[in-house]
Amino acid sequence: MCGISFYFDKEQEFKGQLENSLRATQHRGPDSNGIYVFEEDFGNIGLGHNRLSILDLSVSGSQPLRSNAGNWIIYNGEIYNHVELRNLLSEKGIKLSGGSDTEVIANLYDIFGPSSFKMLKGMFAFLIYDIKEKKLLICRDAVGIKPLYIYESETGVFGCSEIKGLKEFTPVSTEIDVNDIYEFFNNGFLYEPATGFKAIKKLLPGHCLEIDLVNNIKTDYQFTDVGSFNNEKPLDNKIADSVKKQQVADVPLGIFFSGGADSSILAKYYNDAQLFFAKYESSPEADVDYKYSNLISDYLNKELKVVEIGATNKDEDALLATVDFVAKHSEELISDYTFWATYQLAEASKEAGYKVMLSGMGGDEAFAGYPRYVLLKFHKLVRLCSLPLRLCLSLNFIPKKLSKKFERLVSYSNESSWLLSYSRLLGYFSRKDLAVMFDQNDKLEAKLVEKLNQISTGYMGNKSDKIKFAQYMDGSGFLAHNLMVADKASMLASIELRVPLLDESVFAHGMQLGSKELVYKRQAKYPLKHILSKILPNDLIERPKTGFNPPLETLVNGIGKERLKQEIKGVSAYVNVEPVFLLIDEHFNAKRNNTYKIWQMLYFSRWLKHNL
Repeated sequence: MCGISFYFDKEQEFKGQLENSLRATQHRGPDSNGIYVFEEDFGNIGLGHNRLSILDLSVSGSQPLRSNAGNWIIYNGEIYNHVELRNLLSEKGIKLSGGSDTEVIANLYDIFGPSSFKMLKGMFAFLIYDIKEKKLLICRDAVGIKPLYIYESETGVFGCSEIKGLKEFTPVSTEIDVNDIYEFFNNGFLYEPATGFKAIKKLLPGHCLEIDLVNNIKTDYQFTDVGSFNNEKPLDNKIADSVKKQQVADVPLGIFFSGGADSSILAKYYNDAQLFFAKYESSPEADVDYKYSNLISDYLNKELKVVEIGATNKDEDALLATVDFVAKHSEELISDYTFWATYQLAEASKEAGYKVMLSGMGGDEAFAGYPRYVLLKFHKLVRLCSLPLRLCLSLNFIPKKLSKKFERLVSYSNESSWLLSYSRLLGYFSRKDLAVMFDQNDKLEAKLVEKLNQISTGYMGNKSDKIKFAQYMDGSGFLAHNLMVADKASMLASIELRVPLLDESVFAHGMQLGSKELVYKRQAKYPLKHILSKILPNDLIERPKTGFNPPLETLVNGIGKERLKQEIKGVSAYVNVEPVFLLIDEHFNAKRNNTYKIWQMLYFSRWLKHNL
């Protein structure tokens, strides 16, 4: 796992800024770095790489790397079938000098050209400079596990694994996109390729940006999709194979463990692994996770390391510092406080001597594990109950502790566009909130619906099956946001995070299953629960689903009403703050639990601070 930075410009060279970009992202690869620049007749090219040594720790794995045919590569990720591909190259008479997967990709391209990209299985973002064809080929894996940010100018292109590295190049514009802000307050995140910045976009999963360097012609095309990796193997065999492949490393590995179905399956299939559990301050949800994690680790005979999460100093400034940390390092508009906990967990694993950790993330998206998928099974019934649901909310018949979830349900039931209503299940703000927060609400909403409709055109299934439709949308939305949080938080601690349940064949398996196979009766994620039933006794499986949720209410209440209002004033150029102040008053007067709305607005204020 590493970080890459690069540029191509027909008029100028940016070697010094490329060096700055690598310094800004050194946490992604603290073991070594490398730069190679080319001054060609058609322009200037710079390739930069920060290395986190995982496979082949020798210098033969250093980058930028030159293939046998003279092409160059910079690469971030892991190719889990690199041994099979290495054997294929050997059959073709190609001799490789080291044991890294980087040289496998480069030399595979020498033989098969761009068609080699669909042969790769793993997580990756890379650039190949084809010397003979005078082309750059910039690629991202089929699931979108590894990020790659692109800025296209009139005279070239700039790219980096993180936005902070991209900003080091002076031509890159960081103008904020008002449409992205509105989408952010609908979802709590942005659907790819959006980032919050008008001109900075992510390369889409399974896509290649090919650049004809002589004519500066850019072509973006999809070279693969997850469905092409499906096969007839049983699911448990696919998962076992995935965990086995992802154990391969020349450094120690551990597992991030929650006691849930996903991480418990990983713990079972990885025999020799230490488990790392994030323990928040005591709360009903946190205590349930802690209890079951201990019981399951004991049952599986695994060592459980408990990492205490949270700010030791609970004053306003200390709490705000954690928000600043998330706002600065998430980079995109992603309202997710788990970033802070993930980073602390990654730091603890590094201090324990680990460089690579496995995570069970992705299981909920691949196998419909979130409670909302159960709700979607009863989509028509919920829509029919829209009026009584709204009445209950308006008359405050709902207990305060359930108000935020119930308000999402009401918002979902009351939208003409299903795609917009699904945003209401994911985000915190209602249509009523947004109408007073944004002066151009109707125009912005129409633009968002247009974008969602455009994304949905790629879905070839039955759109009346809301579980499957939601799974598809989550691929470039909710899952993408989770992956970016996990990647950046772990890489800040120089930890490589691997996600076996997002192995292409495992993910494809879940995506091709029918909704009745995924949500059986009222049990979400049934295929994984069935596998888990062969691993653990029933009393360790049937437990409340809590999720990796930090105590946001403690954060919001600890900062206090007046300080929150003071901090949120700074968003007034983009959002009307008076309605937000009313939400804060309502929360601190105990009329309604607005924790998540306040958190998102606070995050946005700090994000603006770091990006304006």
